[in-house]
Amino acid sequence: MTVDDFQHAFAAEIKELLARIQRRYSVSDGELVAAVHASAKKYLADVLDKTTGNPGPTGESRAAAGELLASLNAEDLCLATACAKGDDAAWDDFFKEYRSYLVSVARTMTQDTGAAEQLADSTFAELYGLRESGGARVSKFSFYSGRGSLRGWLRAVVFQLSADHHRQSSRLVQTEEPEDMDRLAHAVEKPERRSTTDLDYIRNRYRDAVVASLRRAIGDLEARERLLLAYYYYDEMTLREIGQLFEVHEATISRWLTKVQKRIRKLVEKGLARDHSFNRREVTEAVELAAEQMDISVGDYLLESVPQDRQRERPASSQDEVVARR
Repeated sequence: MTVDDFQHAFAAEIKELLARIQRRYSVSDGELVAAVHASAKKYLADVLDKTTGNPGPTGESRAAAGELLASLNAEDLCLATACAKGDDAAWDDFFKEYRSYLVSVARTMTQDTGAAEQLADSTFAELYGLRESGGARVSKFSFYSGRGSLRGWLRAVVFQLSADHHRQSSRLVQTEEPEDMDRLAHAVEKPERRSTTDLDYIRNRYRDAVVASLRRAIGDLEARERLLLAYYYYDEMTLREIGQLFEVHEATISRWLTKVQKRIRKLVEKGLARDHSFNRREVTEAVELAAEQMDISVGDYLLESVPQDRQRERPASSQDEVVARR
């Protein structure tokens, strides 16, 4: 059943759900209906299949759809949909309402205040979306169905991220897909095909190339972008503390940081191909090995230019003031 068919078949139930939403942000009726349709496909696939092609939904299917739509947390679903599309007002509200909650959840998992802040920051970055599909940013919010509270779903997200150890490191990139890990394991766990010496040579070649490309990529950034990275990776400041320095909300810092991270990866990949004649497979392997097997951190290569950046681009608030408040 298409979204249009779904909207036509269950117009009354959808109208009732939309009426429960007090703040819509920039989310249109069509976007909300699409989100509700995605939830219905997940939980009522059999009902929708039976309804497709019929003159209209049966009493049984209408009752099932009505029960599902009535159970959805409409306000939470609208907020998640707005955040997924990058609505600034929605992100501001989300940070105000859920920042302390996520830190609290993270603290129960890490038992450490600093680690909890880092886990919360990683959660915000994942929610905003680090990956792209078809040229579009993929926000984890797009997977929230409205079934169950947003708080409960967020707790599950934090738990998942805390279990994924590689997401907590200050690496250049993060391997996102299980198949990426499979390819990496296949590349380094085949002793019958490559000797230890061969693997050491490959790692060293990749490492040298990635380091050179990373150094050049950082040099190609704007001074403020380098300063942002330095605060986050080298000074290990939280999003909130960096936001105080730049006098913007931490949600804005999260978006800035995500954009800079993605730009660095693209610059590194371009440098590997241009300066080191890596083909596409070698670029992928080099970046993956840098993220998972090599001790390569963005913070290590920021010191060359950041001191001058701090003087030229220093925000109105003093870094020392923020550090003193930590």
